[in-house]
Amino acid sequence: MAEATLVMPHLSIPKKPHKEVDEYTASFWIGLDGVLSSDIVRGLWQAGVIMSVWPNGTTKYTGFHEWIPDDPIDVSSSKLAISEGDHIHVVLKTTNNGYHGSTTLTNLNTSRTYTHSQNAANLWRGPTFPAQGATAEWIVEAGTYLNTTQYVFPNWGTASFLNARACNEKGKCSLPGDGNKKQGEMTAVFWNDTKTLYTKSYITGDRVSVEYIEKHQPSVANA
Repeated sequence: MAEATLVMPHLSIPKKPHKEVDEYTASFWIGLDGVLSSDIVRGLWQAGVIMSVWPNGTTKYTGFHEWIPDDPIDVSSSKLAISEGDHIHVVLKTTNNGYHGSTTLTNLNTSRTYTHSQNAANLWRGPTFPAQGATAEWIVEAGTYLNTTQYVFPNWGTASFLNARACNEKGKCSLPGDGNKKQGEMTAVFWNDTKTLYTKSYITGDRVSVEYIEKHQPSVANA
């Protein structure tokens, strides 16, 4: 099980984006089994919020869940409306050795809850992709649209995960800040073509913060 409360940040058009586009988007989520070092077939079970801003100042916050390799499923605003400043509590669980999962997204500001459960993703005539909960993730990333075009980040200031934790089936829980060098990883987003670093992350106990930055680093050769 993994959970956290996602605080919806203010979105604005970045001063120096990776490239200029008609819509700036980031995916703000928690996940299970997103970082695995073995060759065993696994899926990534994730849920959270896709955040977008347009040049005219319009913003949109959409709940979603996704069991990779399947496509993401958006949660309509009629089922769960989300606005800037809202606190969205997200819980992910798996059972049956990772072959069945559930997620709950609750807007703590409006007391509205969305719940979904499903079996693990599988390819036609191919393998099934269980998520057994070997790792847990708290992420802000430049995902992709269904046409495989990658998002270009908006400026979100700082995106925060509060009360973040992951628990095993015996009820033993760990916080993001509990990990050591062998247990935890922190990733930043860097674009080679612009030689610019766009994210910086901080962890303190059960709080994860991801800051949007635009730091030019011409001496860095590779992402």
